[in-house]
Amino acid sequence: MIYKSTLSRSAATLGLAMGLGVFGAAAEGNMTFVSYGGSFQEAQEKALVKPFAEADQVNVVTDSGPSVAKIKAMVEAGNVQWDVVEVTEADYLNLVRLDLIEPIDYSKFDEATLKAIEPRFRPDRGVVAVMYSYGIAYRTDGNRSSHPTSYAELWDTEAFPGPRALPAGTFANPPWEAALLAAGTPADKLYPIDLDKALASLDKIKPSVSVWFDNTAQGVQALISGDVDYGLMPNGRVLQAKAEGAPVEFEYGQALLYSDYFVVPKGAPNKENAMAFLAFASQAKPSAEFMKQIQYSMPNTDALQYLDPEYAKALPIAPENINRQIPVTGEFYGEDAGNGKTWQQVTIDAWNRWYGR
Repeated sequence: MIYKSTLSRSAATLGLAMGLGVFGAAAEGNMTFVSYGGSFQEAQEKALVKPFAEADQVNVVTDSGPSVAKIKAMVEAGNVQWDVVEVTEADYLNLVRLDLIEPIDYSKFDEATLKAIEPRFRPDRGVVAVMYSYGIAYRTDGNRSSHPTSYAELWDTEAFPGPRALPAGTFANPPWEAALLAAGTPADKLYPIDLDKALASLDKIKPSVSVWFDNTAQGVQALISGDVDYGLMPNGRVLQAKAEGAPVEFEYGQALLYSDYFVVPKGAPNKENAMAFLAFASQAKPSAEFMKQIQYSMPNTDALQYLDPEYAKALPIAPENINRQIPVTGEFYGEDAGNGKTWQQVTIDAWNRWYGR
């Protein structure tokens, strides 16, 4: 997709004066934005990318499929084609370790935005792009009188019979934490991942898993279509499907709370526009517009004032939900495993051996 500026320079300058385009007088030219595709990226493009392009006179090309390997190859070849890339926390930490991303220019951010975003959500080389929950999703039709409220119950196929959908071990949000929690590992003892214990746990549920998905849309579609009755899925897409009439629901109990980051690869061809975009997207109103599109959260707490209170209650950061969840850190996955690989690579190798056997 290509989003082209539709404003004249005078209109962009007027937008600056009205607070519609914070960088209307400075940003011009091009930018490439990369995220994870599907309805999630559609929401980002509608709420963040298109308004930025229109207000700041920047032509934005969008792409999908971000990865550390792609960024590394671009940087090392001196041929960087991406400007703003969304990555998981594990990938973010790995990119920092490999020195493949630019420091964020927080001088571009206005004071109100900086005050509304906790420092932990705006570290030196990335800005939290979204906070989302992976938890138990289930169908509400049929004769079910209850649903699983923990991973131990999701793994209990006698009490809750029916096919499941779980993320593959090669997916950005792998099944390791859920498998360990199902096996009784306390939430504060998940790391380092005990692969033997996790794989033994997956052995138990494998016969009931009809879909191992490596993209979110695949898993959620299986739930919507009725191909599976239960799954480990993201709150936003499940609740969006519910709002559109699908008989599905999301359980926040034991949900895993993740953060993704916006980063700028070293040598990005449109670095200044990338920094301007991060400042724009992090403001309260654009953040609220994104959260209206899909029920994930952005870190600007001022954005909540622009949302319907009932709608806000279904977000991961709502007070009634936040304390029922388990924050997941990507730090472990980005660490060196001592054999020239990160733990993320080690876990993927272990998954491939287990899944292919």
